[in-house]
Amino acid sequence: MTTAFDVNDIPPIDDIADPALAARLRAALDDKTKPLGALGRIEALGARLGGILGTVAPVLVAPQMLVCAADHGLAVRGVSAYPGDVTWQMVENFLSGGAAVSVLARQHGLALTVVDCGVRRDFEPRERLVVRKVARGTADSSSGPAMTAAQCAEAIANGLALVEALPGNAVLLGEMGIGNSSSASMLLARLAGIDIDACTGIGTGLDADGRIRKARDLAHHEALAGFEVATHAAVDHRQGQS
Repeated sequence: MTTAFDVNDIPPIDDIADPALAARLRAALDDKTKPLGALGRIEALGARLGGILGTVAPVLVAPQMLVCAADHGLAVRGVSAYPGDVTWQMVENFLSGGAAVSVLARQHGLALTVVDCGVRRDFEPRERLVVRKVARGTADSSSGPAMTAAQCAEAIANGLALVEALPGNAVLLGEMGIGNSSSASMLLARLAGIDIDACTGIGTGLDADGRIRKARDLAHHEALAGFEVATHAAVDHRQGQS
């Protein structure tokens, strides 16, 4: 994948708001043989899907489940209740069909694809595994940038290309990487201007003292994100474009 990709070339997400279509969707739901609003949140979901697909008769065609995985260098700081090796172990679990996402995808007819965006370990080639490894995990962001600008651009370009190559009209997203909630906390704090402590949770099961140590440690990190986060964000962005 070329590193000449410029993130500034990404077009904005289309505004899909269509009041007229929303009204037709609401009328179609209300016209069903049932009390008004009897299906609760299912009705809101149906209306939302219709708005996204631009029709009063939404149909999901070949829906996809895309899981992006990568290791985080900051995991060595003990910000998770689990060691970094769990990342590659979970990828193997996804591919063998034993993880929750594998079962749910199978149950609901979703085609599952797992993307190695930057896992430290290499995997044997197999069906449903796509390798777009930018590097073997990000760097420890407590001592320097988690990734270079070129690596970030590569991960984003990978995400855009991945979603364009998938069939169907719907993509569900997931990601895996020990340390990912720490990256998410730092991104939220930076983008929203919120104190890092308010953005930091227990992740995979830290106790109260562990959460406090995690927030204190993250406050000193100078760089953000992960390869799977950047790839995931690009996929999400492309879905919002026509």
